[in-house]
Amino acid sequence: MAITLLEMLLEARQISADQCDEALQNRVFFGGRIGTNLIELGFLSEEDLARFLSKKLLVPFVEPRRLLNLSASIIERIPRELAIKYQVVPIGQENRRLSLVMADPFALTAIDEISFITGRVIRPLIAPEVRVIQALGKYYGFEIDERYRRIIEQIDAPPRKVEPLEPESPEPESTEREALAGEVGGEWARQIERYSVGRISQLLARAESREEIADALMCYLSQEFSRVGLFMVRRDAASGWRAVRGGEEVEGFSMVHIPLTRPSVLKTVLEAKSFYLGTLADCPLNARLLDGLGGGGPAAVLVMPLTIGGRVASLLYVEGARRDLDERGAELTRLLGKAGLAFEILVAREKILMA
Repeated sequence: MAITLLEMLLEARQISADQCDEALQNRVFFGGRIGTNLIELGFLSEEDLARFLSKKLLVPFVEPRRLLNLSASIIERIPRELAIKYQVVPIGQENRRLSLVMADPFALTAIDEISFITGRVIRPLIAPEVRVIQALGKYYGFEIDERYRRIIEQIDAPPRKVEPLEPESPEPESTEREALAGEVGGEWARQIERYSVGRISQLLARAESREEIADALMCYLSQEFSRVGLFMVRRDAASGWRAVRGGEEVEGFSMVHIPLTRPSVLKTVLEAKSFYLGTLADCPLNARLLDGLGGGGPAAVLVMPLTIGGRVASLLYVEGARRDLDERGAELTRLLGKAGLAFEILVAREKILMA
């Protein structure tokens, strides 16, 4: 339904071709339904999206106010495991007909199984994915991902004024050197057999998902540097994606949230779209970054942008000696360039399916 939705929105001129491309990039990189990405990017309001879907799919939509004010007796109609498995919320029952709010009202497998288990005829209704997840969190104790929490805050909060950012000067370019060998493999804690950088290129070229791209990068970099972190950039914030310290994955890194409206090394790199090499300035957000990576003060750090279609989508953080990081700058620039191309290949596949 996600790709069909983009086609319908383009035909109805609800979004532009450029917005379509950016939404596809966002979906490939961050996941979620295409409607969630359109709301997150500010291209459509949740109400406009819901009404559009309702009209085109001929399925009634449910407003957030109604969805988030249901009685316990209604919620009990669907077991918690089933509601979370299929991301559905019961909203009413009349005789043998049970009305379910769904992000995808054409998920026939979900409808058939729920109908069989409950013995009811299912009437599907529609709401944006983010609201269904919010309702699952409220009624069934579903753990809402930090990304969705921020989207919910974004659409519920009144518009706020953000002060303009002060420009910062980019760091000078690093000294280029030959690419070194890397390594890719299984779990973080076990020894990983070494591969060449060419092998990493092959893995990136064959990647079928964003997680496969991240796996290739992190397995290689974790064998070369004492501490490595990947941050995802969404508008005015960077969120922890993957991190490794001493060959072990850093627990809780996905909960790290660094605003990009206040000074930090991540803000510097994002604005300059260039790397930063040196010591970390003493400021609250840099301290938060280090805490999220397990604490401690590094001798030097190298932070670099990963761009997709000219937009900074991720930030790479590595630690080491200043001289070592300086020598590895050109190699890592090439590696991130290849990772960016791998993401663009995923986006191109989505476009092919739309053609």
